[in-house]
Amino acid sequence: MLTFLAPKTVVVNQPIVLTGSYDPQKVKAVAVIAEDKYPLEVTLNPKTKVWYVSLNKGFNLAGKRWFRLQGKSSQGQIIKDDRFEITVAQAGINLGARFSLITLQDTWFKKSPVDSAKLSATEKQLIRTGEFLGIDSYKVVGNHLQVDLSQQLPNVGEVGYFYLDHITVAKDSEMLWFEQEDLPTTPAGTQLLWITTDTLFKLKAESSALLAPNQFVEVPQGRTFTILGYASVENHFRISSREEVPGIGYSGFVYRHHARIFEQGKEIPYDTNALNLVVLNSTFLKKRTDDSAYLPDRDKVSLSPGMIYGVQSYAFEDEHIKVALTENFPGFGNTGYVYPDFVRLTRAGVPTSPDTQPITYNGPSEVLVNKPLTLRGTFDPRVVTTITLKAEDRYPLNVVLNRSAGLWEVILPRGLQEPGYRWLRLRALNSQEKLVGTQVINLTVSPEPLTVGESLILTVLKDTLFKVAPLDSNSLKAEQKITVSKGQTFAVDKYGLLDGHLKILLKNAISPVGNFGYFFPGHVSLKKGKEELKFGIESVPDTEAKAQLLVIKTTFLKAQPVDTASLEANQYTPLLLGQTFPIQGYASTEGHFRVTLGESVPGFGNVGYLYWQHVQIVRQGQEVLFNPNALTMTILAITVFKKQPINASQLSASDKTTLPLGRVYGVNSYVVEANHLKVALTEELPNFGNTGYVFPGHVQLRSGSQTLQPIPPQLELNVPYFSQRDNPRYSWATCNVTSIAMVMAYYGVRPRYGGQLEDELLQWTLNYAGQGSYTEHNVLTALIKAYGFKTSFSTTRRWYEIKEELINRRPVVLPGDFIVPSGHIVVLIGYDNRGYIANDPWGDAYTAYTSTYGRRRLYSYSYLNQVAGPDGNVWAHFIAP
Repeated sequence: MLTFLAPKTVVVNQPIVLTGSYDPQKVKAVAVIAEDKYPLEVTLNPKTKVWYVSLNKGFNLAGKRWFRLQGKSSQGQIIKDDRFEITVAQAGINLGARFSLITLQDTWFKKSPVDSAKLSATEKQLIRTGEFLGIDSYKVVGNHLQVDLSQQLPNVGEVGYFYLDHITVAKDSEMLWFEQEDLPTTPAGTQLLWITTDTLFKLKAESSALLAPNQFVEVPQGRTFTILGYASVENHFRISSREEVPGIGYSGFVYRHHARIFEQGKEIPYDTNALNLVVLNSTFLKKRTDDSAYLPDRDKVSLSPGMIYGVQSYAFEDEHIKVALTENFPGFGNTGYVYPDFVRLTRAGVPTSPDTQPITYNGPSEVLVNKPLTLRGTFDPRVVTTITLKAEDRYPLNVVLNRSAGLWEVILPRGLQEPGYRWLRLRALNSQEKLVGTQVINLTVSPEPLTVGESLILTVLKDTLFKVAPLDSNSLKAEQKITVSKGQTFAVDKYGLLDGHLKILLKNAISPVGNFGYFFPGHVSLKKGKEELKFGIESVPDTEAKAQLLVIKTTFLKAQPVDTASLEANQYTPLLLGQTFPIQGYASTEGHFRVTLGESVPGFGNVGYLYWQHVQIVRQGQEVLFNPNALTMTILAITVFKKQPINASQLSASDKTTLPLGRVYGVNSYVVEANHLKVALTEELPNFGNTGYVFPGHVQLRSGSQTLQPIPPQLELNVPYFSQRDNPRYSWATCNVTSIAMVMAYYGVRPRYGGQLEDELLQWTLNYAGQGSYTEHNVLTALIKAYGFKTSFSTTRRWYEIKEELINRRPVVLPGDFIVPSGHIVVLIGYDNRGYIANDPWGDAYTAYTSTYGRRRLYSYSYLNQVAGPDGNVWAHFIAP
């Protein structure tokens, strides 16, 4: 009727599951009370006739523990009252086993998954009811479980089979379930996530090859989670767990083919055409459309930037979007109102608008600069009285209504005068001047008449690989890469560069990789219309510096910075994890460090390329960051490096030093001043320092492979580029901490705990001020000061102040309306006569972020004045060491 099965002996401080059996026809409730004092939470599974108690921390003291076990009838009467004991030991036979197995009845441990009657005595062993065994691994084989025992048994040994219905298996304090009919039920308003294949619980919906070790945790087959909500996102389920997942938190992603979701026993399939709500800025889900400031806490729930929620239905109502989510917020529910400016609705990952809106936009998404332009759309004249259209919420445009035809249009005879990304807000008001429809229109203003409106097409030039990560193909599994043949063409949605690879989002997926992956640039061409986009990189000179190289992952030293699959056998040689080498010079290029070793590698030489994530370079006690666009200065003629920009003959010997022909120096920053280049080097010159003046005609400056022309006057700081798109949490909304991380890295800050610096800064803001605080400028100011920097933030900057900061070699963090009304932040790293040079963490604003390549983007002065000005109203963070 009711029994305790196992374990009889446990190890102190080890998570454990106390397990027993019961008759669900007679016993309707089970109670377990430690020493008649401490009631424990009991879970019943009537399908398997098993009761269990999960103890996450186990028992903290060694010794004997006793428990009262009671069974109650449907009338609440105690029909069974028993006791059982457990010995808590300092060590145990199953200590260190990954999983535990308990037999529910007498059963056979067998060499084959067949009926025991067909096996000889030496091919099976009888295991009695309530045996507790440690197992290292398992695999479901039909109606059996193949297990690898921690301790071998006579006859069969370590590897064998149990009949599934005769056992239970647990991972620490969590029960595992291998058959759908055995799955536990969950409370109303929740769902059950069932892991059907060993998988990863991730912070981002990407291949694990692209994630750092602290961005995912392993989850075994059979594990279940009670979840409060889900969304279908990029071939993953985004789920909200009721309990915290150690190392991840309450929200994460699971690959769709490795898990199933059930609600009240009915499966919820992955929806490839899912409607989702993406939170762009901190906002509230509200019970009513009132201002959230006047609502009690019970009538609103805070939504954090970057979160994605599944949507069951929506409607436009009283200037809000009313949504029914696939997420149940405790104490609130799943239905409420959100303000449309702070969220985005997407269908299958593509932005969409409420189809009940009485207004539409039917015009182009890409236009030619300085060309007459007409923007037009439809409206419902029965509902709409007034329509307004404003560029960047600042510049109103004249809207003409044709009420009889239900058409609106805006005529711009001169078109738009500046190339780049523009956004316009379309609003429809009724006769009471209440908002009844709104939409953000995104426009790309192109200077290229041959490419306006043309699609992106990728052509394969030679047989190559499409990969899930920008890694050497030898390190990828078969399902993480696919060969594509010469001559194939693919339509492309977005592109970018990462670690010497072309990052591509295809319109149609290539199985098994999907529609997002990486090509080697030399193997493909990418065209927009008739224009071929160029990604070639020339050879990069070494930065001469004595340093130390550490191999942190077994890798290859290669003759070229390409995939080893395209190299001859004598063009690469392995380097083993843990090896160290003195190096004479290094440079960053095409996703690799080019290194000059202190000694030759037999059969190879001393100069080669190493994938940057497989090695570390340490110089003067500091790790050298990989930077594919590092600034260098090559001496073209013997010249003088001077303390002042005057004739060298007027300077004393201590105020000048000679720079030899051919020498290459790393450069932190430079500026044009008094017909000289004022240069700050990455190294100290003996008895001189690292900053001085040099005649421009005697040197050549490069950023990566690109030769720079410093005259007319321009400036560019050597600020490393970080993309927010690879941030594991809230990637849509973390332009702020990512921009600040670039500036801090420029000043020499490195992550304290490994991983990405921007992730560390994000966590600081969450600890300091809670969810969503990373968008608040006062919190960002506190963050910058906490890392030891001087800083000031103002919303009334002048553009000349911005330029002065750059001249003084201090990058500027600049907010503006680059994207949709939620805003965006970039880092200004320099300027020239055309505009400011920006590291844009989201990509290239001039392509409406179709290109995710945001390094060293040149944004014109007039464009920045539109999106971040006007002069006197510029928002900016100034940061100084």
